[in-house]
Formats: sequence, structure tokens, C-alpha cells
Amino acid sequence: MERCERNPAALAGTSPGTGRVRPLLLWRVPEIGAMALRQGRRRSRALERRAEALFLEAAGTLLRASDRLAHPGDSEDFIAYLDVRGRSGEARRVALPVDLRGALERIAAHLHARLDLPVEVGWSYVAPGDLARDPAAALREAIERGERERERVAFLSAVGHELRTPLSSIRGYIETLLDARHDASTTRRFLEIAQAETLRMARLVDGVLEFSLLDCSALHLADACCDLAAVIRHAMRSMEPAISRAEARVEHREIPSLAVALDEDAAMHVVLNLLQNAVVHGRRGGRIRVALARRPPFARLRVDDDGPGIPLEQRERIFQRGTRLGSDESRGFGLGLAIVESIVSRVGGEVRAGEAPRGGARFEILLPLQAEKGGAES
Repeated sequence: MERCERNPAALAGTSPGTGRVRPLLLWRVPEIGAMALRQGRRRSRALERRAEALFLEAAGTLLRASDRLAHPGDSEDFIAYLDVRGRSGEARRVALPVDLRGALERIAAHLHARLDLPVEVGWSYVAPGDLARDPAAALREAIERGERERERVAFLSAVGHELRTPLSSIRGYIETLLDARHDASTTRRFLEIAQAETLRMARLVDGVLEFSLLDCSALHLADACCDLAAVIRHAMRSMEPAISRAEARVEHREIPSLAVALDEDAAMHVVLNLLQNAVVHGRRGGRIRVALARRPPFARLRVDDDGPGIPLEQRERIFQRGTRLGSDESRGFGLGLAIVESIVSRVGGEVRAGEAPRGGARFEILLPLQAEKGGAES
């Protein structure tokens, strides 16, 4: 493959009115357009030429010679329109989505590795006649499909992230019971906590379709209410095995009750994420401080650790999806704080990241107090 067509409509060939639908693959390098705005067309054009050369190099290795390529001039898009003819020249069954995603990701990985820039991908099935008539619509459908698939992957990752916490808690308590003898009351307490975590995990699984952890619009928050002080106590009991493994100590001055306008499961997500974050990033053998107070019209929750803290330049983006506090890949998908921010903002609350008095990280959550119900103050 020596060159790219400049007009995507030309990929349809000389007889676009005939032929079955064919796979159209799309790679987009957004930095090309961004560089044109920031540094001018000359710098952007140099990046575009390099990206095109790398695209041709990867396509020549991974695609067939009969597949056709396009890159419109002054564009971020690189396109492949795949041949669907078998060796006999007759049309064969269209490539399966799993095969298309494989080709997309391998070429995207090549571009990303060599350019060190993000690469977005998408794909669609397009008839030659439709591609010749409206190539812009075909490209739009491909990139929209790619965005939908990325959203699904992100959602499934978020669900997996949230399921790990109750699973870890259950495992921790069972291992504790198996490792040593305990008196009957301690054994029963551990089993009750493990049972509560299994029930919470079951609610998570049952509510996956209704309760998106990254888009909480499905939550019926208008009448939601829970006792945040009780949620904190439950969360701390659930985290006992992890806290013990880290040899950490939690300081917490309890208050009797504090009703907030948030569903109990959602509040548990918020508190557990903050506690887990403090355990993972705090100093081994260190101290974690949890403080809850009334600051009408909000309840204010603070979680401090004595770890390395959050660099100032990261505090603006720490709640964005995919941002990690550390480079260790075992520390998750970078979704926990994004989930916290999403839940809190949906009820009119606020979440902040800053520096703790001991020099570690401080996370502060403001949640609206629930209107007076059953004696709870607003």
C-alpha cells in the first residue's frame, strides 16, 4: 500500500452502485486538529504527514493489498475500506466485529506507540453506493459506534471496579476466620459483615442496568435519604481487613446520626472509595482521619491520610475518568474518584481534593442535608 486516497468517496470504486456492504474502519488523531489551532497549520501538517506514513506502514503489514485506504487532506481521519472478496473473487461473508476490532486496535497501537498521542477508533458496515453518495455520514456513523463501544467498556470497568470492594471485604473476613480461632461473638460479627457485603454486591449486580456508576441519572434521588454516620461505621467495618493489612489506624470521632439526601448504596460507594483510596495511598502503618460534621445546608465529610499527597498540578483532573494517583497498574482503572464526583454532583453536593494537615491527601465531600424526617435536622 503506497498511498491514501484524498477523497473517501473514491474508496467505493468505479461502480459504487453494485456490491455488498463492506467494513469501513476509522482512526482519528485529534492532536492534528488541536495543533493546527495552537501552533498553526505548518506544524500540524508535519504531524499529519508523519501520521499518514505510519498509517501506511501499519496497514501494509496488517491489511490486504486489495483493501483501500484514504486520508482526506487537512484531516485527523485515516480510513480503510476492506475488500470482502475471497480468493476465488466471489464475495464472502463480511468480517466479524471481533476481527475488525482486532485490526483497529493493532493499527491504533502502532500509531500511539510511534506518535505518543491518543488515537480514537471506530468502524461501520457501509455499502459502496452509500459511501460514494455521503462519505461524511459513513465516517460519522463509524466514530459514533466507536464512542458507544468505549462508553460500554468504561461502564463495565466501573462495575468491575465497584464489585472488587465488597469481594475483597468478604475474602478478608473469611481468610481471617480461617487463619485463627476466634470467640463466638467475633466470629458472628465477621460473618454478619460478610453477609452484608454479599447483599450489597447482589444489589449492585441487580441494579447494573438501572444504576450507571458513571452516569447516575437513573438514581431516584428526589426522596433519597440515609444516615451518613451509620454508613461510615458500616464502611469502616467492611474495610477492617484491608486497614489491618496496611497496619494503618483510623481516627474517627463519631456523631449519633446525620441524615443526607442520598441513597444508602450510593453513599456507601462514596465513603468506601475514599477510605480505600486513603488505605492504598497512605503511609504503611500510618493514620487515616475521618471527620463528619454538620455545616448547614450540608454535611461535611473529610478523609485525610498521611501519604505523599496529591501534586498541585493533578488536583484539577483527579476526578476525571482514567486518572490515577500513582503509576502502579495494580491500583485500579482510575475510576473510583470519578464515580465519587459523579454521585456527589448529582445531588447538588461538592467534592474537593487538597492537602491534609499532616501533609498527605485530604478529600472533602459536601452532601445536602435531608429535610427533617424522623427527627433528623435539615
